[in-house]
Amino acid sequence: MFIPLSMLLLFGCSARINENRVSFDGFMFNSKLKVGVNKKDFEITVLRANRSLSGAKEAGRYEATIYCVNKFGTSDIVWDLDPEDVSEVSSSKSIFIKGRCRI
Repeated sequence: MFIPLSMLLLFGCSARINENRVSFDGFMFNSKLKVGVNKKDFEITVLRANRSLSGAKEAGRYEATIYCVNKFGTSDIVWDLDPEDVSEVSSSKSIFIKGRCRI
């Protein structure tokens, strides 16, 4: 009885983790955000962007917005490398964007 109960709890936890994820153009993207020396500056790498370039761009924009809102309470971003300026996926199947939270 203990094993089935623990399996149900485990499946319940993984479902909750995935329910907070957002899909873009039908795909889930993992992103890595690197904060600059000035905490307002950031660089984002969106992985597996080869599945959908437009979805990857939106995933990067979303990640940047979440960072700025959580850290500074604003969604205003000044882009050094705007997602719209990205025209192709890199050889590592990723895209890179860069910006700064405007406060």
